[in-house]
Amino acid sequence: KADAWVAAYAADDGWHRVDGLHRELESWVAQMEDDLDEASRQAHIHVISAHDALLKRMAEGFGKAFRAASWAVPGALHQTHVYADVVRAAAGQTAYFFVDALRYEMGIALVRLLEGSPDLAIRPAVAALPTITPVGMAALLPGAAESFSVVQQGAKLASRIDTSTMTVLPDRQKVMAARVPGVVDLTLEDVIQHRSVWLASKIGRAPLVVVRSQEIDMMGEQGNDLLARRVMDPIINDLARAIRKLGAAGVERFVVSADHGHLFARPRADDMKTDSPGGDTVDLHRRCWIGRGGADPMGTVRVSSSTLGYASDLDFVFPTGLGVFKAGGGLSYHHGGTSLQELIVPVVTLRARPAPTASAAEAAGLRVRLEDVPGKIVNRIFTVGVVAEAGLFSTETVPVRVALVSGPEQAGAAGMAMDAELDATTGILQLTPGTTARVGFLLRRTDVPFVQIVLQDPTTDALIAQSDEIPVNLGM
Repeated sequence: KADAWVAAYAADDGWHRVDGLHRELESWVAQMEDDLDEASRQAHIHVISAHDALLKRMAEGFGKAFRAASWAVPGALHQTHVYADVVRAAAGQTAYFFVDALRYEMGIALVRLLEGSPDLAIRPAVAALPTITPVGMAALLPGAAESFSVVQQGAKLASRIDTSTMTVLPDRQKVMAARVPGVVDLTLEDVIQHRSVWLASKIGRAPLVVVRSQEIDMMGEQGNDLLARRVMDPIINDLARAIRKLGAAGVERFVVSADHGHLFARPRADDMKTDSPGGDTVDLHRRCWIGRGGADPMGTVRVSSSTLGYASDLDFVFPTGLGVFKAGGGLSYHHGGTSLQELIVPVVTLRARPAPTASAAEAAGLRVRLEDVPGKIVNRIFTVGVVAEAGLFSTETVPVRVALVSGPEQAGAAGMAMDAELDATTGILQLTPGTTARVGFLLRRTDVPFVQIVLQDPTTDALIAQSDEIPVNLGM
């Protein structure tokens, strides 16, 4: 059953974990300075081949159940109801994040970075088909629960809510402004680069603050797989930082969702490329064809607009497995189809944390400091010492978040530690009083002039310690 597939994918111990582990693996491999030795290279090929085979089995199995259920998942939240059922129901000033291509496992990673926030929760939503930006972003708008269709507007594919037809971002912004008077529209970059005082002034008493992020999809669509692998993790960190900054600026509640997810696996070879159905083609992507007439190539399935509840005469053709159409775009990063990775998007909700108080370290009477900080960064991997001086009142471990930043931007991350337990996903280090932990950092941004090491309390975000600005001089 389709609902059982989604439940198995999105459960706490569900299959989404495979996607997250694969993303982390590929991110680290992409950032290694030296090529893998032959044994490691063969091991890497074996692992990604097994992962690819699993994705294929999941795509075919879920696709069969999805078709049998008439392209619906009974009991699941649909993307067109996210605003009506989640955003509109939130009391107080709300920030609504539209994150392009944030797939479900990335939402799980974001939740881990926000641990300790009141009312923190994540649930899966089923995206509107086809899983492309003009459709998914419109499906998240007010009014989509009552009236939503995918139609043709001139020569372009469009989404429609009531009488409003949308093909590009300004169209969607106009619909949002008309339905939510006083809404403030920001980009993720706006939030990251400005201080909380500026944000508070910009937001004022706006009932809804829309925050748009295109970075994940933009990097994936460029076709530079190595660069995309390197930057996707920092974007998740930036989302968490933006939520904390908006909370400090007075925003009370947060909802984070996405237009679609994505597949990001090994490149599709020639034997996995399928001819376009032909006919009257309105739009063509690697993972979906939209139009009228034409053929149904082997390994594809056709569904009509009426079956999906759309008031139009368009048909949609999707690959049944991991295949792609012979269309423009890269051969590794895809969306538009019906796989769980493309179709299931996260809906993350939380409230702002209370105003910062004393950090856990201060409460325990500890002084935490940095030592052996390099005078300049000449290698992408380097270590520093984090010292927790013995306190008077506690001998228990104390959590500290460690980060590598350049100005307002995430520049890298802690990847390993000695004499302390490190959660590499959240950056939280468990320090034992009276010990020095050696923390290994990986510089992910090579285009920054300097970095700083920052220690924060993971519950309150209070600053515990930070280094001076360290010049980056790679290759010296």
